[in-house]
Formats: sequence, structure tokens, C-alpha cells
Amino acid sequence: MVIIVTKLKHNLPGFWQANRWFIIFFTIALFCDAASTSYFMQYQGPEAELHPVIRLVSHFLGPYLGPLSAFLGKAAVGLIIGLYLRKWAPYIFITVTIISFWAAWYNIWGHKLDYIPNIFNLCPW
Repeated sequence: MVIIVTKLKHNLPGFWQANRWFIIFFTIALFCDAASTSYFMQYQGPEAELHPVIRLVSHFLGPYLGPLSAFLGKAAVGLIIGLYLRKWAPYIFITVTIISFWAAWYNIWGHKLDYIPNIFNLCPW
């Protein structure tokens, strides 16, 4: 644990300056995903959420606080991982940004199309 904390402290100076645009877009994308998740949960309920942790949290906290708490958790974990793996942070933030914007699009519009993402074929439900 001491090694992890030491590495985080070592990687902290200049982290924001070097990655600020990646972090800004990463945060916006996560928020769009959370907002779109709240939107569809109003009509379909938490049962329609594919992510098991977000579905469980949303059952307890509701369709607004569930996705909001997931947003805060994903943002915190993403920043910690980005800081720990500072050399790879831009790639991590770009990947999560793309996936989160796609998820937000799918929550609002994509599910209405005759389009089923291949990843859904792996879901047991």
C-alpha cells in the first residue's frame, strides 16, 4: 500500500496540467452517460441497466442518485488509475471518453434503432 501511495504522490505534480483536456472530456462523457442513464431509467426502470453495480445502486438510491453516484465513483477511480498509470493516462481517458459518449448516445437514441451491439450477445439476460 505504501508503494501505491508513494507512486501516486510522485505522479501528482503536473498531472492536471499535462492531462487537463483529457480529464475535462472524460468528465463530460461520464456525466453524459449518467444523465442519459437517469433519462432512460425514468421510463424503463433500473432493471434495464446492463451494468450490474449501477443497476444495484440504482435500485437502492433511485434513478437520479444511482447514476450520479456511479458517475462520481467512475470519475474518482478513473482519475486514480490515470494518476497511478500516468504514462498511459491519455489513452485511458480517451478510451473511457469514447465508450461513455457511445453509451450516452445508445441510452438516448441507439436503442431505438435496429442495432444491437455485439457485446450484448455476451450478456446472460
